[in-house]
Amino acid sequence: MPLEFEIAPGLMPYVADATVRFRYLNPGIGVTISGATAVVAGSEVENVKDLEQQFMFCLYRQKIYSETLPLRQALLAGVTGR
Repeated sequence: MPLEFEIAPGLMPYVADATVRFRYLNPGIGVTISGATAVVAGSEVENVKDLEQQFMFCLYRQKIYSETLPLRQALLAGVTGR
């Protein structure tokens, strides 16, 4: 049984990278993005609520990573002098 859930517009730029990480962590589970809706399905889907939570965690984690990357790069450059 596939699971569908909405993705907030502010998180849409991070969907592709988050989907890759989610699929790596959950082999055998497919993710399809259609507009602002994610569809998660697979033969190993047991706990639907956990899958939504895991996908949203991957999505939020990617957002934080992307937003803090310039700061981390500047800090590293300041420390190493590069």
